[in-house]
Amino acid sequence: MALDSDARKIFDLILLGEDVCLAVNESNSFKVECGELGKRDIVRNRTHQNLFCRLFTSRIATDFQKLFHVLDASVTDMEWVVSLYEPQNRGRSCCKTDNSVSPTALVWSCIANIEMGSSLDDRIEACDRLASLVRHKDEYKHIIVEGGVDSLMKLLKENCPLVAHIAAANTLCLLANEDNEGTIMKEMVSTFIKSLSKTSPISKQTQAADLVASIAELNPESKQHDLIRENIIWQLVILLSSEQSTLELKISCSKALWKLAQGSVSNCRTLTETKGMLCLATLVAKEQGELRYNCIMIIKEITSIAESDNGFRSSAFTSSSPAAKAVVDELLRVIKELDDTKLRVPAIKSIGSLARSFLARQSRVIGPLVARLGNTDQDVAMEAAIALKKFVSTDNYLCSEHSKSIIEFEGVPLLMKLLNSGDKSTHPHVLALICYLAQHDSNSNVLIKAGALTALQTIDPEVITEYRELETLVPHTISKLQSYLTVEQQQTESSTGIKQFFTKQSKAVVATIGGRLKLLY
Repeated sequence: MALDSDARKIFDLILLGEDVCLAVNESNSFKVECGELGKRDIVRNRTHQNLFCRLFTSRIATDFQKLFHVLDASVTDMEWVVSLYEPQNRGRSCCKTDNSVSPTALVWSCIANIEMGSSLDDRIEACDRLASLVRHKDEYKHIIVEGGVDSLMKLLKENCPLVAHIAAANTLCLLANEDNEGTIMKEMVSTFIKSLSKTSPISKQTQAADLVASIAELNPESKQHDLIRENIIWQLVILLSSEQSTLELKISCSKALWKLAQGSVSNCRTLTETKGMLCLATLVAKEQGELRYNCIMIIKEITSIAESDNGFRSSAFTSSSPAAKAVVDELLRVIKELDDTKLRVPAIKSIGSLARSFLARQSRVIGPLVARLGNTDQDVAMEAAIALKKFVSTDNYLCSEHSKSIIEFEGVPLLMKLLNSGDKSTHPHVLALICYLAQHDSNSNVLIKAGALTALQTIDPEVITEYRELETLVPHTISKLQSYLTVEQQQTESSTGIKQFFTKQSKAVVATIGGRLKLLY
């Protein structure tokens, strides 16, 4: 145990002090200096016997002054550290110190408070101070690893409030990031697994899930660890899908999975390889409030990774996957039926992220998105425009088919309405969507009639300069629509001329026939 180890070190130091006194008595030179040395308590690692005997007979007097200075500093540090263990000092915030205190004393004062602080607040403050020291200097980090890990682990395993566990875990994670052997993370994960197991009380499971969520949020590097992915995610999914789990526990598990999924391809892949996707779809369908929201946010993180990772997208969201279909169906239901911006926005984002995963024209997907262009909530309308843009952008090989669906669902009038009366923050996305629709000649007539060409020609130049996507799109689209309009006018003029010619010819023929009939009579 940590306390036994500390006691052993102190005992070794006492023995070392006795050896020094013996060496002083045996010295044959520098009697005065050796006498001064003997008065001091030495705070050093034990060295081999007779070191000081050889030192005293081979060093000059000035070296003693240097030695005295180091020893005095060590004595001061040790006296201070020892004072922290005295009952009358245990209530003090001993880890608040000035810059004159050595790193060793500073770290050990915090460790003393973590181990024996009279109040939980003192112990938490000591953990936070250690975390701060770890971030600033490697010198502190090595001392903490040597003497503080056991105390931090002890606090992590104690039956105390979540805030204390978070403080201890945060410091341990910072140390674990530099631990090549992985021993710190192994012990932490072992603690989490034990707390999340089915045999643990629900209250302990809930607190462990909350702790995992906090670690994932505060220490992004730690959540990428193989041990987290291989052990913790599976346990959280089991608890989330269990009918025996309470609502509070499910909320905590869903939040932990959400934070673990954020920006992590490997964690998202693990989630989809378990029964996590079907579980999420079921909970979105059945549950309400925070649990439903957390589940939608997990899906949003998974689909966001799928958008940027072709391999993950092709494996997790295949057309034959029942889990993927169930998730998409629930997302569309949220978009169509739930009048809740907090849920609709991430659901729309998720569908937009999956734009390239649909292998055929999807009217059931495009229709609800087009309808949301007319939503009174500008955030919803903007997200719908962004999502639709991903369906018709040139890097989507079904862009032509999807653009036809948008036209058929009367999307252009809604886009023009957003340009004329919507929030200015939506304009760049609406303009980009119009430009992508105009890339297909079959849509040009509808766009021109709706006033898209005029809108593009009168756009504020600042909008174009702020959004690089529009720098080439807008001029190209204006040119394309103008060319189409010119061709249409030429065709109209040509057809008018032909019509006039045939009209004249018809009149001439009629006149000729009429004249001949008169001659007959």
